[in-house]
Amino acid sequence: MQDKVIIVIIISTIAALLLLIVVLFLWSIIRRIFNERKYRKLDHLREIYDKKLRTSLEAGDLSRTQSEFIAPPKSNAWKAIEDILLCLINEDKYQDEIKKLFSLSGYVSFYENQMKNRNVHVRALSIDKLGKMKSEASVSKLIPLLDEEDAEIVSVAVRSLSKIGGREGLQAIIERLDGMLVRSIVSTKALSMALQTFGADAIPYLVEQKTGRADPWIVSSILEILSRLSADPRSAHLAAEHLLSTNSEVRSKALKVLGRAENVHAVQNLPELILPLLQDPVWYVRLQAIRSIRALGYEEAAAPIGKLIFDQNWQVRNEAAQALIMLGERSLGVLLEVLTGADRYAKYSVCEEIEKTNFSARLIENLKENDQSLQEKSRQILEIMHSLGFSTPLDGYLERGGDEAVKELIWKMKKTGSGV
Repeated sequence: MQDKVIIVIIISTIAALLLLIVVLFLWSIIRRIFNERKYRKLDHLREIYDKKLRTSLEAGDLSRTQSEFIAPPKSNAWKAIEDILLCLINEDKYQDEIKKLFSLSGYVSFYENQMKNRNVHVRALSIDKLGKMKSEASVSKLIPLLDEEDAEIVSVAVRSLSKIGGREGLQAIIERLDGMLVRSIVSTKALSMALQTFGADAIPYLVEQKTGRADPWIVSSILEILSRLSADPRSAHLAAEHLLSTNSEVRSKALKVLGRAENVHAVQNLPELILPLLQDPVWYVRLQAIRSIRALGYEEAAAPIGKLIFDQNWQVRNEAAQALIMLGERSLGVLLEVLTGADRYAKYSVCEEIEKTNFSARLIENLKENDQSLQEKSRQILEIMHSLGFSTPLDGYLERGGDEAVKELIWKMKKTGSGV
């Protein structure tokens, strides 16, 4: 009797599972069919409203036809109109009219009400939509969200305020900058990306915000943000003040701000201020110092940068090799010292950078220069490269054809294979 009961239970369980599978399968098919119909309708409505909106905008009579673009919230027409408006708002010539239409059609008030929803996802989506709609009228409602504890809400509010723009939103973000950074509510990268949208307008606020601040984390974060904004003398002077900071992060970020070609005249003797940091005890400060000198194109730095090709840190070594190549002909003597030295790794690194950056083409052109010193250094470097197996540039020149005297020199290099 018990065996029969067990068999019945097993069969019933299997049947129930099969029935559930069939139901789920049918439901997925029905849902797919429903969604396909829904999206077809939405696509059709988008085409209709896109044509209507563009016609009205081109004719300049949107104020007369705006009632045609009002639909019940969450309806297909509502979604279709919203999609079209969000596309058109990014076209400068329509932006003002579209912003007004978002308000008149009820989208702004709808999403402002949705910000009160208990569901965090719904709130975040509504905040994001207001930013995309560039709703200036919503700024006063978005600013209080910067003081919330939920990181997602604060992050979305920052992004939305940056999309809307304006000094009110900018000032509100920067006034709360310390709190957001210290509490890690918003990352430095996210804040930097948001503030980039405000452009140069953000610089004076950031520079002023730093005044009197001693927290290295806050200072380094502000410098990081400034490094991503356009070059500005105010940013450069602030960074120069922190080159001798006891905090390595601050020194590194200061170098990042100053490593802009536009800043070379903003601070007096800027390259000379940066040069000592090539010997900084912290590797990533040395790395940033190389990048800054390289960006400024300070050729006199070739010798001290050359020493860093033997640095303990591989990233610093690679950066030093790249910088020497980019500094040009002033670095030929330093390159030659490295290539005639005993450090095989350093020699290969330099050869790889010469090939990768196509600096070899410049060296080959130097073979027909009247400057004997320049010609000789270039020839020696090419010979050493050939002896180390970096012959592709020479072979390429011979295949393409060129100056006969240069070709003759190359044939001699290839024949002797000397230089090491």
